[in-house]
Amino acid sequence: MGCNYKVGFATADWSQSVIEEDGTPTMGGSGWIRIGQYRKYLPDLNNVIGTLVFNNSLGIFGVTDWEEEHHFDCEIIYMQRWMFDSIGENIKIARKNGQTIINDLDDWYWGLHTTHFAKSKVDPRLNKDQNIVHYRNAIANSDLVVVSTPFLEEKAKTKLGAKNVVILENHVDFDRFTPRKHQEGKTIIGWHGSTGHRSDDLNELKGIFPQLPEEQFSFHHTGYYGGHPTFWEETGVTQQRVSLYPMVSPTKLPRMLPFDIGVCPLNDIPFNHAKSWIKPLEYAAAGIPFVTSKAPEYFRFREEYGVGRIARKFIEWQRAFRALSDPEVRAEEAQRNWNAVQNLDVKKGALRLEKILESVR
Repeated sequence: MGCNYKVGFATADWSQSVIEEDGTPTMGGSGWIRIGQYRKYLPDLNNVIGTLVFNNSLGIFGVTDWEEEHHFDCEIIYMQRWMFDSIGENIKIARKNGQTIINDLDDWYWGLHTTHFAKSKVDPRLNKDQNIVHYRNAIANSDLVVVSTPFLEEKAKTKLGAKNVVILENHVDFDRFTPRKHQEGKTIIGWHGSTGHRSDDLNELKGIFPQLPEEQFSFHHTGYYGGHPTFWEETGVTQQRVSLYPMVSPTKLPRMLPFDIGVCPLNDIPFNHAKSWIKPLEYAAAGIPFVTSKAPEYFRFREEYGVGRIARKFIEWQRAFRALSDPEVRAEEAQRNWNAVQNLDVKKGALRLEKILESVR
């Protein structure tokens, strides 16, 4: 890629509870997957990452980096999850002044479950300053909208007024993962994520997990955070059967998945229809076989790559767990999954992002 222009990456997804070891801010999972992880593999791209700022005098956006330096020399602004009250009008002004604005959309905020922690933060009746009305204006006025799933592509065009939409499917950095070695012993079923972010998804497992024999199965949760509902409360198992890792930086997540079977439960609600295949993809990269609900992207993942097991009913979850309690079955399935999804390595995603950036120049 040529270096005759500069890209300002600006995500609003920063962790409020985790910082990196060197003291720098930590991107949330979405900010990392959609933006942060690609930068390493675009060495020739002149770019900066940070938070979004608008200069009223210049009539353009800039990016404020970790050192609190403002960069107002970006020809392209690649923004994610910014929904403050003037964002739509600011985008119009910046485009008139020559900036190209790309908006990344990876969640369907208009379909949030009432129990989701973000519901009150983006509802215009409850938050006048930052909400989904402003977000829609931002998307409708951008030069290009980049989405993670076909569901979001359709919604961006038909519901949000986006004129140009492309899909950048989610990828992972396989170099960060060490595939799990499957051995004899008690089978650990695990899940990673924040219980505060969910839409009662784990409740799907509430009648299933407690019935799995205690001498054969235990459980693990990566992403525990004080004040949020606990994994054992959400799934109905006893606390003694659950091991925990705290909420961690997405850069550390690949090393924090100490379990044999991954689960991906999702309720059948509009917000989850937009959910990408990122969680089962992370399991596949970690050498962990997995069982999912029949969410649209999980089903597409299965159809396109032939990976994972889909459980539609109580009995199908149970059968999958019993089959995967055999370490030889797990090892074989994990290797098959890992081989099948190599096209979703971050390096190939970076090439796709590179083409997207070139297309708007």
